[in-house]
Amino acid sequence: MKDKKFYSWEWLDKTIMELGEQILSSNQEIKYITGVPRGGLIPSVMLSHYMNKQYKSYSDAMELTTSERQKVLVIDDISDSGETLLTAEKFGFITATLTVRHSTIFFPDYYIHNIEDERWLVFPWEREDSKTIQDYLVSSK
Repeated sequence: MKDKKFYSWEWLDKTIMELGEQILSSNQEIKYITGVPRGGLIPSVMLSHYMNKQYKSYSDAMELTTSERQKVLVIDDISDSGETLLTAEKFGFITATLTVRHSTIFFPDYYIHNIEDERWLVFPWEREDSKTIQDYLVSSK
C-alpha cells in the first residue's frame, strides 16, 4: 500500500490563488473554466470565482465549437498519468492542474506543484481513508 500525503483546505486556497495569478499574468484569453469530473470540479469552481470567469460543465464545454474550446480552461487536481488532460488538449482546451506527478506523460499549460515521489495524494474534498488506486481501476461488484 502506498503512503499518503494529505492536503488541507488552506493549502488548496493558497494553490488556487497562485494558479489564478499565474494564468492571469499570462494574458491568456479565457472565457470559461471547467473541471474534469471528479478531481477538477471543486478546484474549477474555486478558480472560476477567483478569476471572475464563468463556470461551464465539462460536458457542455465539450459541445462548444473548436474555436470556442480554445478559450476554455480545463482544470484537474493532478496530472498523474497524464491521459485525462492529454485528451482535453486534443479537444483544444487550455489545461491546468494543482499538481503534476514527475512521471506524467503530459504537462498542462499551467500548474503549481511538481510531485517528485509516489505518495497517494489526498485532497481536502476526498475521504482520508480513500483507496490508493484510481476509481476507474477498481472493479465494481
